[in-house]
Amino acid sequence: MKTKFRILAAGTALATALVLLNGSAYAATAAEPALITEQTSAAMIVQAIGKISQPWGLAEAEGGGLIVVSAGSNQISKWQDNKLTAVTTQTASGYLDGTTVNAAFNHPSYSAVNSKGLIYVSDTDNHVVRRVAKERVYTAAGDGKPGYKDGKFGDAQFNAPAGLAIDTKDNVYVADTLNNVIRMISPEGVTTTFAGAAGEAGGYKDGGAAEAKFNEPMGLAFDEKGGLYVADSGNHLIRYIRDGKVTTVAGKPTTVDATTGYMAGGYVNGTSADARFDRPRGLAYADGVLYVADSLNNRIRAVRAGKVISIAGQSAPGNVVGSADAAQFNQPSSLLYSAGKLYIADTLNDSVKRLEVDAKTLKPILTKQELVEGTELLPAGKDVQVWLEGKRVEFANAQKPFKKGDKTYLPVRAVFASWGAEVKWNAAAQEVQLAKQSWKLTLKVNAKRTVILEKGALYVEADYLADAATFLLAHDSEFNAIIMASGQ
Repeated sequence: MKTKFRILAAGTALATALVLLNGSAYAATAAEPALITEQTSAAMIVQAIGKISQPWGLAEAEGGGLIVVSAGSNQISKWQDNKLTAVTTQTASGYLDGTTVNAAFNHPSYSAVNSKGLIYVSDTDNHVVRRVAKERVYTAAGDGKPGYKDGKFGDAQFNAPAGLAIDTKDNVYVADTLNNVIRMISPEGVTTTFAGAAGEAGGYKDGGAAEAKFNEPMGLAFDEKGGLYVADSGNHLIRYIRDGKVTTVAGKPTTVDATTGYMAGGYVNGTSADARFDRPRGLAYADGVLYVADSLNNRIRAVRAGKVISIAGQSAPGNVVGSADAAQFNQPSSLLYSAGKLYIADTLNDSVKRLEVDAKTLKPILTKQELVEGTELLPAGKDVQVWLEGKRVEFANAQKPFKKGDKTYLPVRAVFASWGAEVKWNAAAQEVQLAKQSWKLTLKVNAKRTVILEKGALYVEADYLADAATFLLAHDSEFNAIIMASGQ
């Protein structure tokens, strides 16, 4: 049974945001392919920063480099020229404004930097948003007590604030996680509610900003239109706020579990409406692509043009750098895009990783393991279930897949029509011509029985089809399933 995610229930705001919180505290010192095969990805994950205790927030610093929030050491640091330098010194948890030498935080999480170079930090367990400027730390909003109240500076109240984003007018947007709303702090220090109906329980509802419901929102990211993406973590969805309306742009809403109060998390790639996430937390947007730190799936996902793909990581947690399809993370929690590089706060590995990305050439991970794990298979039945591009192929009773010896035969028309390909049968030549955009394939009845006519319908042997069509194909005996991806 899934454990209820209540940030304060385990004593700290981040203790239940992470399944494990057992890292040591490290303090900074003051100083498109023609052929689809299962193969190693050319994209590489490298370690940018190591030995930083439970990194969460990442932001681009004024003058270059990164601002890194270490939840485990209650510290803000700056990474530049491959050196990590303390911005704030104290590592003991507490709540104190003052100089960067004396100020104290209590499990800070996310960060953002405005146009003037001021650093904002969500001081999660202190229930405030802090500001760092000219070697001093101030409280930008909140009174240090959990609650919900709009108003100026210390009159406002938050409950475990997390994700931050700043617009072109230097308004600071805050994912007020346990109030289940998105707040806004003006440059004058006035806090208002930007979207969501406040409440302890949370919920799910699209519509007008004032009536919409979230469930423990976390990461935030703006696009070039001024729309705000929200990692609706407790609902396992990606939401979008623009022109006073909230919509769901990725993830499949499911029934709320009456015991936990959450929808079910999952892992599915494919169309945005069918995709599944499990505790999405960090977001970054660049060049039409929304990157998602899908924390409990231990993966980095990408949302673009109505589809969700995985670009790095595996289901099992680990700490492995190298090719994106072999790399492993342990609950990545925050992302930052900068100059073609995606920085990843690999929280439970106490490190920050880096991946070079290009929206024009971005490719999904394509391995058989990824194909099986990223498809929401049904329980095994007597008939083979066939999936293509994340969708189950439906078959008429008269033309179903069948097995003969160790081979499985698939009805050609049903498979390719479901994919949207053009299917042209030439009876005289006993061959079918298949086409979808630039992809073309001809299948001809042959003596090797890789393509056969059976009761007036054309069938193709599944493994032969994968080779002929240059599809990636995986068999799953447990679910009696065949899963295919075209790579188109």
